Amino acid sequence: MAVVRMSPKGQILIPKRIREKYGVKPGSNVQILEVSENILIKKAPDDPISAACGFLEGSFSLTEDLIKEHRRELENDRNNCPR
Repeated sequence: MAVVRMSPKGQILIPKRIREKYGVKPGSNVQILEVSENILIKKAPDDPISAACGFLEGSFSLTEDLIKEHRRELENDRNNCPR
């Protein structure tokens, strides 16, 4: 466990051993998360879109759900608009 001091500007230094282990380089993005009253610093993915692909599990299609919702909205509009 490393203990570091926060600067007056709110900056902290991640120790070199930890930066090297997790591949955090100058200019890298990190995520700051609140977890159960703790602060977690996590390396942000280089490509957040690729990282998010496949995180939802199950047999469903967001595209099909959107099409169904759109059809319901169209039907509601047809039923509620005077002609």
